[in-house]
Amino acid sequence: MTVSGASRNSWKVLPLPARREPLNLFLSFSDVDADKLRQGLIPASMDDRWFIFFEDGWLYFHRSWTGACIYAVRLDGSPMGVRVIDSWASRDVDHYNSPGADHDRETVTRLIQSLLRR
Repeated sequence: MTVSGASRNSWKVLPLPARREPLNLFLSFSDVDADKLRQGLIPASMDDRWFIFFEDGWLYFHRSWTGACIYAVRLDGSPMGVRVIDSWASRDVDHYNSPGADHDRETVTRLIQSLLRR
């Protein structure tokens, strides 16, 4: 996977889902880590499952094969760094069949941790 300033135009993506469920995700990051997140992730091969980009305060997580947006988290600066102030998971059953909000919170957290390790 390549990390190099991903943008919406870096990959074929579908429109954002109309049906969403709030995730109530509470995470915070240093400014350095937030800069890494804002770089996003462009898949390097079909084995890479996610395309991630930052736009207008939101970090979007799209499935690389379908272009469907599954998760989004909104980042906001604070005196202590950057924190998630809003988050949601798609509930569009045509593109994602969620096992539940707990699973989705764990998945988003894991994806963010993976992005920060790059």
